[in-house]
Order: sequence, then C-alpha cells, then structure tokens
Amino acid sequence: MIHLYAASEKLTKEGKDICVRLTLPAEENEIWIALQKSEMESLDDCEISDVECDVEEAQTFLYSLELSKANIFELNVFAGLLSALPEDELRLYCEKLKEKSPQNLKEAIYGI
Repeated sequence: MIHLYAASEKLTKEGKDICVRLTLPAEENEIWIALQKSEMESLDDCEISDVECDVEEAQTFLYSLELSKANIFELNVFAGLLSALPEDELRLYCEKLKEKSPQNLKEAIYGI
C-alpha cells in the first residue's frame, strides 16, 4: 500500500492548503472524490507530497522521483502492482527495482 497526501498546487501557492490523505491502490472514483475535496481544478493542479510505502525498496524508489508532479493514477497502478504480487514475486520485483533504478513510474510498472 502507498499512503500519500495531495493538495491543490494553486491553493497551496495562495496559502490555502487543503490536503487529502489517500491510500492506494484505490478505485478511480475514490481518487476523484478525494481530489475534489482538496478543491483541485484539474490533474495538472495536483501536488503530491509525503508518500509512504510499506515496501522499503518501493519507498526508496518513490523518493527518487519528483513526486510533486507525479501522476496520481500511475501511482495507483504502481500500488496495485505491489499489492497484487505474491510474496516471493514481490521480493524478486524489489530486487529488480533496486538493481535497475527506474527513472519514472512507467519504467517501474512496465519496464522491469
């Protein structure tokens, strides 16, 4: 699972932080509802911060990204991948994640 906080970049710049906490993976409509609660105007307005993952290698990888501009739906796919893998496959995936050091979420999801 991945826990993150998302806020409207526009409102943050105006000093009106309205953060929502999301736990991924989640249904797409749950993500949209959370984003609406933070008063985002579009996905381009979304600013992600404080990502936490219970898989150490995934946590390290996520911190290597520029999270403020990460696509929340790609993060959701990544979280879904992690949570769906059986324990032995997750261990192998984490070894590859450390070894290959993907540059973005798409590489981590589809390129390993």
